[in-house]
Amino acid sequence: MTGDDELLGLAQQFRDLADQVFGRLPLYRRLAEACASDLDVVARLRLAPSVHRVPNLLLAAVHDVLLAGREDVLADWYPSIPGARGEDHHRARAVGHGTDDPWPHFRRLALDDDRVAELLATRATQTNEVGRSLALMPALFQAGLAAGNPRGGIRPLGVVEVGASAGLNLRFGAYGYRYHLPPDPSGLGGTRTVIESVGAGSRLMLDAQLRGDRVPPLPEGALPVATAVGIDLAPLRVTRPADARWLVACQWPEETERLDRLRAAIEQAALAPPVVEEGDAVDDVGAHVRAVPGHALPVVVASWALCYLPVERQRAFLDELDRLGGERDLALVFAEQPERVP
Repeated sequence: MTGDDELLGLAQQFRDLADQVFGRLPLYRRLAEACASDLDVVARLRLAPSVHRVPNLLLAAVHDVLLAGREDVLADWYPSIPGARGEDHHRARAVGHGTDDPWPHFRRLALDDDRVAELLATRATQTNEVGRSLALMPALFQAGLAAGNPRGGIRPLGVVEVGASAGLNLRFGAYGYRYHLPPDPSGLGGTRTVIESVGAGSRLMLDAQLRGDRVPPLPEGALPVATAVGIDLAPLRVTRPADARWLVACQWPEETERLDRLRAAIEQAALAPPVVEEGDAVDDVGAHVRAVPGHALPVVVASWALCYLPVERQRAFLDELDRLGGERDLALVFAEQPERVP
């Protein structure tokens, strides 16, 4: 692929984001549309290693600079920027034309700001959506229940998460869970809600809207967890302000509810940081599975992580799990994009 072909491909990725992903996000839709038509801005992604050159990296780098306190008019369009009274976000300026267009200010920072350039060269996009625990918790419970415990009940779990980022989903036992059932089809029952609170004293309640009448299998109390460790090529530490801020920067600034959830999870995790080791999903998962105590069930977790691996590495990962499964009981819990994972 020539350099021009790469730039055109990246420009198309920006265009796809604007057309297919950012439809309900006026700020990021405008910025992605404009980036797609400006190869000088797209070329800034060449500061990053080739494996990290994705549109969201540029969006996150500019977002991070604003979150760090840079006084710039562009911040007026970002609801994620803390407000003057100390709240986590503010009422953002509407995206429009002329003086109401954020693009010229974004373009200036993208092209000229030294800190943006540094972030492009040294960071990779990292998302740690704690809402995934809404899907992981029932699956982990089911794995422990299926494995059985000689003493009765659920077998203790040894959780190994690949692509764990900052490890927020390793703290699944610290969150509360609320699953909303659809309205009664008869129209007489109103909204039906199932609440399962896990993690006494948790200040973060996760909500999910269910489709259909099936309720996820949920434990009555906290799951028994023997060990929980994450693996990531570039783990983030929630106790480091720059890492915590980068997690927020990689989120979309207009999704304020999601940002509030992430900030609450980071704040809680800083009091009891999860264990995330630097390592490779394929090469290092075996050592962590073998380190799980013999009485516990190793459960390998992958959520939107394998899709970032080349297909041959995805297959190597599954082959490694097959080998490990020949040594001891093993469960795999994963949530990945079907079209990108064999």
